[in-house]
Amino acid sequence: MNITDECVRCITGQIDKATKLLNLEENLSNEIMKEVKTRAKKFDFNRTPPYVAKEVYELLAQKAKLKDPLENLKQESIKKATTYIPYLEEKIENSEDKLFASIKAAVAGNVIDFATTQEFCLDEEINSIYETSFAINDYKIFKEEIQKTNQLIILADNAGENVFDKILVKTLKELFPKLKIYYATRGKAIINDITTKEALQVGIDKYCEVISSGVDTPGLEKSQASLEFLELFNKTPLILSKGMGNFECLESYKDKKIFFLFKVKCEVVANKISRNLGEIILKRG
Repeated sequence: MNITDECVRCITGQIDKATKLLNLEENLSNEIMKEVKTRAKKFDFNRTPPYVAKEVYELLAQKAKLKDPLENLKQESIKKATTYIPYLEEKIENSEDKLFASIKAAVAGNVIDFATTQEFCLDEEINSIYETSFAINDYKIFKEEIQKTNQLIILADNAGENVFDKILVKTLKELFPKLKIYYATRGKAIINDITTKEALQVGIDKYCEVISSGVDTPGLEKSQASLEFLELFNKTPLILSKGMGNFECLESYKDKKIFFLFKVKCEVVANKISRNLGEIILKRG
């Protein structure tokens, strides 16, 4: 999906929020925001939101002299998410459908997102997720597909979610021992997205193979992916795509092997799928 005027305002607002979070000196913050607003006027409206966001986040990193500007935020998110592991594991263990319960845990974590204007409470999400229905629910089809495949790629999203994704991957390996699972991260630090560093940090590699997609965008922009990853992506029969950034980059392909799992956190995406802000989605491509 291509950017809209609302996306431009959102991306500009994200950088403003980041400068405040980083406590940058006022003159530096003003310099960054002036340049961001200048560049925003030239954004290509034939591109996806993650594609255009990359440019201004790279500007922020360069000006702030930080390789990973939101590293502290990522670590805080991971620490917070870890406290919910016992509760979620108990819910899954006592569930009649452990796969569905673990997918619910994974989508609950998708509220952790710096790159949205609408903020949601992780505590509230975790406590209500098992009483919340999917607004679009293609779980039955996904379960049918995973039962007949031997390989799956999970496209990672935001730091903190990797804790919940580990629970999902562990459950998948228990249910489908022969299933080969790849956990695909961003190729470099961008916003608060997961890189191989954060994936390995939580030990998800005990249950799957952690790989880099090579992308430098906060969403799987295929034009930015490595050739090695694209080869794997193209031959893998089933993809579970986490988060709105990946949805924004991949929805236009209408690829039936992709299942999108995310919480609706902006009006642009809500309008795209004709659903409401705050709803959870499991949608086939």
